[in-house]
Amino acid sequence: MAKLLVVEDNLVNQKLMRKILESLNNEVVCVSTGEEAWALISSQMQFDLIFLDMHLPKMDGFELAGKIKLLFGNQTKIIAVTAMAMSGDKEKVLEAGCDDYISKPIFINEIKEVLSKYLGGN
Repeated sequence: MAKLLVVEDNLVNQKLMRKILESLNNEVVCVSTGEEAWALISSQMQFDLIFLDMHLPKMDGFELAGKIKLLFGNQTKIIAVTAMAMSGDKEKVLEAGCDDYISKPIFINEIKEVLSKYLGGN
């Protein structure tokens, strides 16, 4: 069972991610802000994978991804979950420190692919 962090300020999207990830036998922690996520992560709480909305109030996903990579390097994998779908957006997300990208709306098959790719076939 993988331990996953979902950072998502929209409660409907947060509940959807939790439901999908838990149905795939994962332990899921959800937070609504970059600050909450940073508090957990910087206290050395370990996650196998982080699903990160890029548009959060105050500390956005770009800033949070950069801080996580400074602290943990490539040890912690970050998956951007975002509605950003314009040309060049994926590159911006990856440059910010995310390891991969899922665009909204979220589909279970995409989640399964990411879990398989980064956790070995969860």
